Amino acid sequence: MNAFKRWISGLLVSLLLVTAAFIGISYIHEEQPASVWAEDKPEKAPADGEKEEEVSSPCPECPECPECPDPAKVVLQGLEDKKKAVAEASEKLAKEKKDLETYEAQIDEKLASLTALKKQIEEDMARLEKKKTAKEREEDAAFEAKMNRLVKMYASMKPKAAAEIVNKMELSVAYEIFLRMREVSASQILAFVEKEKAAKISERLAFKKRG
Repeated sequence: MNAFKRWISGLLVSLLLVTAAFIGISYIHEEQPASVWAEDKPEKAPADGEKEEEVSSPCPECPECPECPDPAKVVLQGLEDKKKAVAEASEKLAKEKKDLETYEAQIDEKLASLTALKKQIEEDMARLEKKKTAKEREEDAAFEAKMNRLVKMYASMKPKAAAEIVNKMELSVAYEIFLRMREVSASQILAFVEKEKAAKISERLAFKKRG
């Protein structure tokens, strides 16, 4: 009987100790700040797909945040960049067009100068040719006058004396004289000219008459 009482007393003491411990732990938890519980609470790691989606998608609550760009602003910035690029390209094309126009004007000016120079050269050549022709006509007239005087002189001489002079002169000069001389006078003088020279003169005269 005494043993049973001691066992009951021990059980009650144990129950009291457990109850006191539970009450103490509950009190400590109620008095601890919420921040401590927040620190002790493990954070849930986001999944990879959810994290990428959160970073890539703009945040509607912080449009000024550089990490969350405004789509409208991005589009406007792209349009501004394209507009600037088009303006620069247009300016470059305008400058190149102006340079080409300048080059064309310079080429036209040089072509005009060359055309004028060519015309001047042609006019100078025409004057020189005309002057040369007039001079040649004068020389030809002087030569004809000289040959005619020689023809008259040799025709008035005795054939033998004239032949002696013809034997000493150049073949071309003798040919020009006999070319202008009457056939009767020419045949009389050639009869006394050296045979070889007379034959060459006669041959030239024959070709001349046939031509």
